[in-house]
Amino acid sequence: MKSSFGKPWLQIVLLGVLIGISLLLVYGPAAPSESDRKIVIDDSDVAQLIASWQSTWNRLPTREELKGILQNHIREEVLYQEALEQGLDQSNAAVKRALITQMDVLAEGQGEQSEITEEDILAYYNLRKDQFISPSRIRFKQVYFGQDAREDALEQLRERWNQTGTSFEQAMLEGVATMLPLAMEDRTSDQIDREFGDGFAQQLETLETGRWEGPVSSSFGWHLIYMDSLQPSSPLPLSAVRGAIYEQLQYEDKNAAKEQFYTELIQQYDITYKGLAKQIIDE
Repeated sequence: MKSSFGKPWLQIVLLGVLIGISLLLVYGPAAPSESDRKIVIDDSDVAQLIASWQSTWNRLPTREELKGILQNHIREEVLYQEALEQGLDQSNAAVKRALITQMDVLAEGQGEQSEITEEDILAYYNLRKDQFISPSRIRFKQVYFGQDAREDALEQLRERWNQTGTSFEQAMLEGVATMLPLAMEDRTSDQIDREFGDGFAQQLETLETGRWEGPVSSSFGWHLIYMDSLQPSSPLPLSAVRGAIYEQLQYEDKNAAKEQFYTELIQQYDITYKGLAKQIIDE
């Protein structure tokens, strides 16, 4: 599809795009003065409008479309400046929130200027390694005996099973029928507790593997447990959490940039507190 722009016109547009983007990056969107009713549309405005259109439609606007974009932009500017002149922004929470959000975005942009290096990621990982822990994983079988079983009787039964090498199939014949899982394969503590109740997995983590252990209590009653394997929790390798650390560092950089921006900005204002506000600040 051929563009409707001639070469000179396209050159002006491209130059305007570069100027507009440069001004936007350096200064951010300019707020109109409340006392100035003049509206000036220059190349930077045209460039921003064209760039916005192109990002939405993946093509340059035609002359007719550009004319419509400009007319709509002027309409918005007239209504915006008139609203400021009438002080509508001073009592409109939505307008205030939108402007605050825009200022936060500009402040966050300062944090994105610093590059997060591999050294930054490694330092963060070493400092907070205890936050990146893989959960323990347990494989076990259980025989259920109900809520009224006696602990001493179950201890004796456990010893007999270990001495005689009782298999799981044989052990099940001496237990009580249950809808609980008879075995769980390579499950985390959270997954086990969802089946047997809070704290059950923590008890399993203290048991020896390769033998019958217990009795262990659950929300449902008493169990004898055969521990197949226990893989204790351990720090995750850096390779598994690098992406999460990078995102966290970005988040912290943005917050730090906002705090620095606000700290520098508030020093430019003379703030007076009166009445209850003064009492609260002075406490």
